[in-house]
Amino acid sequence: MATGREIQRRMRSVRNIRQITKAMELIAVTRLRRAQQRVLASRPYASKMRVLIGEIATQAGANAGDEVVLHPLLERREVTRIGVVLITSDRGLCGALNGNTLRAALQYSYRQQNGGKPVEFFVVGRKGILGLRHTDFLTKSEFTAIGDYPSMVKTNPIARVAIQAFLDGEIDKAVIVYPQFVSTLKQEPTVLPLLPIDPPPPSPKGSGSRDVSAPRSAELMYEPDPRTLLSQLMPRFVEVQVYQSVLETIASEFSARMVAMRNATDNATELIKELQLGYNKARQATITREIIEVSSGAAAQGR
Repeated sequence: MATGREIQRRMRSVRNIRQITKAMELIAVTRLRRAQQRVLASRPYASKMRVLIGEIATQAGANAGDEVVLHPLLERREVTRIGVVLITSDRGLCGALNGNTLRAALQYSYRQQNGGKPVEFFVVGRKGILGLRHTDFLTKSEFTAIGDYPSMVKTNPIARVAIQAFLDGEIDKAVIVYPQFVSTLKQEPTVLPLLPIDPPPPSPKGSGSRDVSAPRSAELMYEPDPRTLLSQLMPRFVEVQVYQSVLETIASEFSARMVAMRNATDNATELIKELQLGYNKARQATITREIIEVSSGAAAQGR
């Protein structure tokens, strides 16, 4: 049985840990608010841009014919090699967030590899880089130190590397894997197609909905011509998709860390209570033993 001094020393250590986890929880709460605002503000933009590309591609296709490829990023070819853009966090202490994201990416990659389609990775975040070191997959590019509140200037190189690999024929298809921010308590690993771009089908005319993804009631005229617009919008759209995924990952990281640190703080509090109870028992046992020793000594002297 541990002595009272040993239990006190352990209680001090647990209290120090609790202070650290509590502070990390508060920091995560503060940063989560800003990250969540950025995610919610960027979602309508990304959704509206997809709808716009679908409308322009439909109009350009009607003028050029179905057999003409309007843009290289729209070209669909036989898939012989796949690229996976994996987005994780640089730091840990956020529960199973990175592990679940990496597991989803590996499950998808192994399925493709078993089907005879080699996979190569474009990894964002130290946790993803470390996780892939124990696999036999090829890592083409690595990106770290994106920051807690990145701008598109920092995330654009990720998209450009994937775009260049697709245009050079190094990959025939690209997907992006990231933890989607659903709520504070839920972050869902998501696998989404990135390249070639798949614009939504044209919407029927006559709808009066005001949703960002709703169809327009009238055909629009674009200037310059639709093909010129596509040449500018297609790379931009991929950059926006990657940027949106990075924002989702950051918000998921802060929410997962907040929950993990809260659980750690609660566990430390419970452990301190158990240690306090053990210390009281050890102290009581020591007092009882001393009383017995004093009584035994007094009885021996009386004889």
